[in-house]
Amino acid sequence: MQENYLVAQRNDLIEARHTNPLSVREQKIVLTMVSMIQPTDEDFKDYRISVKEFSEMLGLEGSAKYTELKEITKDLMSKSIEIPRADGGWLFANWISSAEYQKGEGIIDLSFSPKLKPYLLQLKNTFTTYRLSNILSLKSTYSIRLYELMKKWQHLGKWSCTIENFREKMGVESKKYPRYANLKARVLNPALEEVNEKTDLSISIKELKKGRSVVGIEFIIRHAPEKEIRLPSLENHSEPTKEFNELDELRVRLNELAEGYQFDSLFFSQLHQGASLIWHKDTEKELEMLIRYVNEEKTVKNPLGFIKSKITSAWEIYEAGGRITFADLQPAEARTTGRTEMLPEWFTTKDEPYESADASPELEELKAETLRQLAKKKEDFARKKNQKN
Repeated sequence: MQENYLVAQRNDLIEARHTNPLSVREQKIVLTMVSMIQPTDEDFKDYRISVKEFSEMLGLEGSAKYTELKEITKDLMSKSIEIPRADGGWLFANWISSAEYQKGEGIIDLSFSPKLKPYLLQLKNTFTTYRLSNILSLKSTYSIRLYELMKKWQHLGKWSCTIENFREKMGVESKKYPRYANLKARVLNPALEEVNEKTDLSISIKELKKGRSVVGIEFIIRHAPEKEIRLPSLENHSEPTKEFNELDELRVRLNELAEGYQFDSLFFSQLHQGASLIWHKDTEKELEMLIRYVNEEKTVKNPLGFIKSKITSAWEIYEAGGRITFADLQPAEARTTGRTEMLPEWFTTKDEPYESADASPELEELKAETLRQLAKKKEDFARKKNQKN
């Protein structure tokens, strides 16, 4: 294993229901296996972990005993997950389909259930990535689940859910900690404290109340790469580290343009994922225009959050059928009197977008209609501008 190995999962898997939750040891085994998958892999392989790595990763005392390893892998093979599907269906699947101990080599070979292929292989969109090192130091299963959920919503900066939804996603049994005060003391607060202390995230919460009762939680998520834990290298039985690729080269070029801030690889990969779906071959040009705008616009206090929020807004309008470009943007001091319309309405909100965890169909339709109207305003403005020219 290597510290910079990435864990990549489709968002459906992160949002799955953990009705038979993995223990913290089992989570670390599964996520270590996920980190061994390469982006180009078309099928699962046997994922090989040495007994030494196994022991260090799970915090086993002394030399791991054969019977102890056997019990851990046996329990892991019994664990299942429920993945809801967009059509209203669902999938129940075991995480692991086989485990084999190579006695003479001190190796354990593990295989994923074939049903998990769409959620772990050939990921093109709606997936989440993070460094394996961030979760290996966590000692609570709730901390790992919270970290994964927060990484999924990191690009928006906020996420809210009902108490019951939070309980379900954390894998807390329905009769366990029935009162919110107990759930907060035993699950939420310890997980927040550990994630904030040991990972690349900084999370705070706001309690959502109905009268005096807490009915939901809003999470405010910030990326704090300076806190990221780097682990010492262990024996390496995995694939080589992913090479510097075209996305890295693009990030380097755009970082050269950015003034006073930089894109790290994980943040940029998520940013680029959304931008490329909107602008395709023009992605680099659009990002360049947005970065140049941010460099000159003195009212922007949080460049990375601002860029993230505007691409999110652009994506929402793109989904509603609008055509978006940053070509018309001008910093405040460069705008002439009476030309404030140069900034489209969708762009002027400084707050990062907020997405409700339980949006109703009526609200979604209202949102879609609003976005269509905004897109039409922009197209009308562009047409009038062309007529003047």
